[in-house]
Amino acid sequence: MDYKDFIAGQTEQNFWFRGKKNLINVLMSKVKGKTLKILDIGAGTGIDLKILNKYGDVYVIDINQKALDLIPENLYIEKKLCDVRNLSYPDEYFDVVCSFDVFEHIEEDFKAVSEVRRVLKKGGYLVFTVPAFQFIFSSHDKALNHFRRYSEITILKLLKDFRKVKISYWNSLLFLPVSLMRIMKKRSEPKLDFFNLPNLLEKIFVRLLKIENRLINSGFKLPFGLSLVGYCIK
Repeated sequence: MDYKDFIAGQTEQNFWFRGKKNLINVLMSKVKGKTLKILDIGAGTGIDLKILNKYGDVYVIDINQKALDLIPENLYIEKKLCDVRNLSYPDEYFDVVCSFDVFEHIEEDFKAVSEVRRVLKKGGYLVFTVPAFQFIFSSHDKALNHFRRYSEITILKLLKDFRKVKISYWNSLLFLPVSLMRIMKKRSEPKLDFFNLPNLLEKIFVRLLKIENRLINSGFKLPFGLSLVGYCIK
């Protein structure tokens, strides 16, 4: 979770974050190997770390010390205040690098990906999520200090030095209403979208996102969505 979401009052019980944690479990299940050495870049408040710890030893970096301070000590091997464009780790050090909604925050995203590739072992995995479709870049993105949203073309260009790039859109169920809302708010002042839904709707959305996650797990590529998700190999 982004620190700005946290201070705005979002919790990991929100359907979006619950669905995303399930998605991360699906993506990580595609990684081959046991007791992996994992780097989580831009970890934010660390709500995904319980999932990552199932797969190996987790190292955590972020550029926000306040976010890092919120992460419990039992969820990581090492925690650093560090910029992904200049990782303080040696070449070929990690089996997996996780980047969950991070690259859009970095103006020099190609430099960030180059650093990620440097610290990955040969055959290592980059597992990622990014926001999709630039035409819905809005006040929400501005509030989160995003530089861009991605398309299939731009994410494939960003990951051109990797092989076996597997991608899908994600969160198709809210694509139309959220897209319309954000198009209407394109010229608005920066402000986070805050979804505070009745419990019944929360449960329905969580179940629908789990269905999407099962489809992605089975290899089905969703044709549109609010995010692009996937993994690739060095």
